[in-house]
Amino acid sequence: MTLVSEDTEEIEFDFADEFMPEFSGFNDPEYFQLWLNEEIFERSQTLDIFEINSLPKLSLPINTSSITNITLPDGRSGRMYSTTFKPQIESDVREDFGITKEEFSKTQQPMSLAYAISNENLNQILWFVDIIFLVTSIIAIVAVKIIVFNVVERGLIPLVKLNDDLKQINLNSQISTISTDNLPEELISIASGINHFISENKVLYSREKRITSDIAHELKTPIAELLSLSEVAIKFPHERQISDTYKSDVLDIAQRLKNIVNGILLLQKSTSGVELQKTDVNIESLLKCIIERENKSARDIRLSFNNPSTHMHISEIAIDTILSNLVNNALFYSPEDTPISISISPTIDKKMMIVISNTSTHDYSEADLEQFFEPLWQKDNSRTSSERYGLGLAIVKSYCDNIGASLSVVLEPEKQVVFTILL
Repeated sequence: MTLVSEDTEEIEFDFADEFMPEFSGFNDPEYFQLWLNEEIFERSQTLDIFEINSLPKLSLPINTSSITNITLPDGRSGRMYSTTFKPQIESDVREDFGITKEEFSKTQQPMSLAYAISNENLNQILWFVDIIFLVTSIIAIVAVKIIVFNVVERGLIPLVKLNDDLKQINLNSQISTISTDNLPEELISIASGINHFISENKVLYSREKRITSDIAHELKTPIAELLSLSEVAIKFPHERQISDTYKSDVLDIAQRLKNIVNGILLLQKSTSGVELQKTDVNIESLLKCIIERENKSARDIRLSFNNPSTHMHISEIAIDTILSNLVNNALFYSPEDTPISISISPTIDKKMMIVISNTSTHDYSEADLEQFFEPLWQKDNSRTSSERYGLGLAIVKSYCDNIGASLSVVLEPEKQVVFTILL
């Protein structure tokens, strides 16, 4: 379009084939054609090579253009650019005639241009790019799948090993922990938690086995006595010495069985986790009532209060059971001629501390103190006592946990056993 110029006399087209060989040769030819007044003004030499030697002319407004798909004269698919324009006017021509560009353009005739080029190479490149993109996508998907599969499978090996190790552990097996030596850092905390869970369960399992055995032993003795007594009474029905005491002996054995069962039921109730109803309780008055109830033999019990207020909002059933068992325990396991000390005092963090101490009839060790609150534990392994079953302190511990109280026991010089409760 810039090669076309117009003066007052004619329109010139300054075109040279040697500078644009694509419009004159056979190698990937391109085409152009110019129209003036609906007649062909100029066209490329490449149009003369083929039988179809003209490009289609489109009617377009001035200074507008369009691109259309066509079939080139050589039979290839291509695209054609069409536009309508007015030839440019050289400035020296306007100066010679003394007219402006606007005035001269009013008399100009518009020209049309069609420029066509093949797009087969472009289409081949686009197809090639599409194929490369498709193949690359497929390869990427396959590669990602293989890599992810291998990485995940390799990453799951420690987890699979951990699962296999867990399958080897049960409550009766000798293995109680999972080795963390070859585990990744992410699984060490999980394995440690599992080891803690296993150890806790083994402790609970051992405890349940011991409790079951102790319960069976406690029940077996009075049942055996009851069977023996009944067999003797049946075998010697006329023996006065047996028949006179038979009823009272049976009642005593039944009473022991009742106490054992009641103790087990109370322990179960205290560990059930049921929320206990709270009321305002005067600890001082309650403790005095408990001492009066439990101290049948009028033992020397020294009671001291260093707390200006002994009222607490607490479960009366729980605190009564706790203090009753501790006072009864101190009375039973201390010599008759020794005093029992009970004190109530405040702590720095505004809690109430109850301390009950007595002189022990047994020589306890630190290991024994750790067993104090275990159900059915007794210092006497032969269980010769027919009145104590090792349930009292276990019930005390359960109720303390239920109401959020802290319970501890220490052994002081001269065989002093000291129980401390923080409420």
